Amino acid sequence: MATQMALPAEGQAPPQWIRILPLGRVELVDHREPLTVDEDSLKSMVAAFHSRGVDVVIDYEHQSLQGERAPAAGWIKQLEARPDGLWARVEWTTQAREYLANREYRYFSPVLGLDPESRKPTVLMHLGLTNLPAIKSLPPLVAKAESACRPAGTGAPAALGAGRATEKEMESMDELKGLLGLTPEAGESEVALRVLDLFRELAEALSLAGEASPSQLKGAVAALKAGAHRFSEVQEELKALKERQAQESAAQVVAEALQAGKVTPAQKDWALEYYRQDPEGFQTFVARAPQVVPTGEIFELLKAEQGGGLSPEELLLCQALRVSADAYLKAKAQTG
Repeated sequence: MATQMALPAEGQAPPQWIRILPLGRVELVDHREPLTVDEDSLKSMVAAFHSRGVDVVIDYEHQSLQGERAPAAGWIKQLEARPDGLWARVEWTTQAREYLANREYRYFSPVLGLDPESRKPTVLMHLGLTNLPAIKSLPPLVAKAESACRPAGTGAPAALGAGRATEKEMESMDELKGLLGLTPEAGESEVALRVLDLFRELAEALSLAGEASPSQLKGAVAALKAGAHRFSEVQEELKALKERQAQESAAQVVAEALQAGKVTPAQKDWALEYYRQDPEGFQTFVARAPQVVPTGEIFELLKAEQGGGLSPEELLLCQALRVSADAYLKAKAQTG
């Protein structure tokens, strides 16, 4: 059974990826019963390919079936079940590339193992280059070239000729499979199903309907990011508020300690730092510390007894030493 192969313009290299069989009912021109290609048959052919563990040969005019010398035109290195059919990655020989570039060969014919009851293909045995296609209603070569040289589901056609764009696409596909946790042998149908599952899981995580569009998903993620940014701003504002409250509380507690005479003015900075480091410890200190600075009536009595010109600490020192203010000032002047 021959099918048309996607070829680039004359003089250019053949495609690296070709679709061997389309998904669905395959009509033949010689009135043989149509074939049925479904997902099960695609999986069966891919599984058979991997179980053999060798490349599938592409010969000329099915010479491999005739027991004659059968030089290879190429080798199928990879087989994939995709949403639109069975695809193969081909490594062409130099001679085959020349034939195909010159349009001396334009089609290929797969040799298939069929289920006798359902006529579903289950094994891809080999391919042969031929000029006698057997599939009905083949599209024009140009149209075929635009679609068959790129993986299913992509937008613009891959660049024809050297095949670099196709190789890049396949590298991207392999990378995508790795990100999705799939094996390199996974087909595009598996990739598509996995991506769909991830979309649904993401939609559920974002409290959206399972059929949410990419725009809705992006909008929900943007809203989450905005909320997280605002949450960070609120946290910073709360931190600044707590720091300001702590400073105000420290200032108030230390001021009260100063007024109670438990801390001298010279000790103010020390007291503020003490309170910031250990509020409970500082309050215990203030509660148990003796009064070291005279306040209120005590301060006024000392001023009357000892005279002016002395600080509260100095007045308290004079009282403790039982010396007059004049004597203290004289001693201070002599030592100064």
